[in-house]
Amino acid sequence: MLIMFGSFGNEFAEWITGIRPFSEDGPIDFSVPGSNAAYRIASVFANVGGFLFGALLLARFSANNLSAYFNFKTPLKWKYTWVVLICFVAAIPVVQLLSVINELIGGVNLEGIQDETSQQIKTALLNTTDFSVVLLNLFTMALLPAIGEELFFRGVVLRVSYQGTKNLHLGVLFSAILFAVIHFEFDHILAITFMGILLGYLYVYTGSILVPIALHFLNNGVFIVLEAYGRDSGVAHFFNDSAFGNIVLWTTLGLLSLAFFIFFLKRSINKERWPMMTGSLLRD
Repeated sequence: MLIMFGSFGNEFAEWITGIRPFSEDGPIDFSVPGSNAAYRIASVFANVGGFLFGALLLARFSANNLSAYFNFKTPLKWKYTWVVLICFVAAIPVVQLLSVINELIGGVNLEGIQDETSQQIKTALLNTTDFSVVLLNLFTMALLPAIGEELFFRGVVLRVSYQGTKNLHLGVLFSAILFAVIHFEFDHILAITFMGILLGYLYVYTGSILVPIALHFLNNGVFIVLEAYGRDSGVAHFFNDSAFGNIVLWTTLGLLSLAFFIFFLKRSINKERWPMMTGSLLRD
């Protein structure tokens, strides 16, 4: 379904702008006027159509009540706000550590296409201080992906994986690996897989799909804002610095944060909520 909507978005973007975002000739050339709009249109179709509509359609085949299937009505607690913020901050050193490991072992690069395209996207879409464009980026590259991907990977894939394996941890792991692979950013696959695992356990812990959506949006949103306003700041250089001192720092902080997450999972996951993944809410 993702391929179908991605293809349709590609055609629609070409019809609107005259530019085909993805073609056999290679990645899009963002130096061509209108290429930014073409890429945004195609990505919106992929996120809204492929993930959001795909998740709703798959859920509809399994349940009569979509609200119950995705646990939209699960009561939210104020402490979940702190949970999201703490997990976001604690995840930073783990992500940096895994990025260092990924760099050391080498990431899979599909003939250089992914790295080239990612760099072009960052330069063309994110390197701007225009507030209206930053807001547009937050909507198309943070909010829509957060909603669509979380409904699909945590709302559907995690549930189905758990039902198939009868093991919650395998369900979380499988949905996280698929989440990472779909991004096609193999030079960051370890970090993306970790974030998928964290988002999955947050869904299980809170019982609400809105919590991983919030963390996903926060993660993408902070990255977009830093790319816009922090590119030349000390913060950006600090995170991008691969000096030995920083590697030691991220390794130490990363291991401490991993220990925190393991402790958090053992103490906080409410096993009484696990039955929500077993299908007891299906066909209600």
